[in-house]
Amino acid sequence: MHIVDEQMRHLPFQVFRKVALLRARPLTQEDYAQRDGIIQTREGPAGFRPGDYLARGIQDEEWPITREHFETGYERVTEPDAHGCAAYRARGICQAYQMSEPFTVRRTRGDVLTGKAGDYLVQSGDRTWIVDGTIFEQSYERVAE
Repeated sequence: MHIVDEQMRHLPFQVFRKVALLRARPLTQEDYAQRDGIIQTREGPAGFRPGDYLARGIQDEEWPITREHFETGYERVTEPDAHGCAAYRARGICQAYQMSEPFTVRRTRGDVLTGKAGDYLVQSGDRTWIVDGTIFEQSYERVAE
């Protein structure tokens, strides 16, 4: 099932906050050349530009975050290590819905991500992404409304 914007507006999203820290570092021109501007995420290839951030989650999964979103959406909680990675805490809240069947979604930059039954479709502002069900349940908590 391919989820389009009109369908997303009708899903019963709930409000969550990410509580797990992530490790991240800025992506360089060298990263861009080595990876051909693509991060292979669990959900499919996702494009990036130099200056965006490479994020790593609780199971060492990787994904890119635009510089603009990273600088406004995350706060550093440790100093960078020898590889330039530091731990960050997410600010703010997001909306998420657990999907009951396999699905795909097209992101703003044109990437098409693929989720499994049980994965979460997550939105914050104009951004949409997919999080593995197990990782989501270990990384997010529901916000009381």
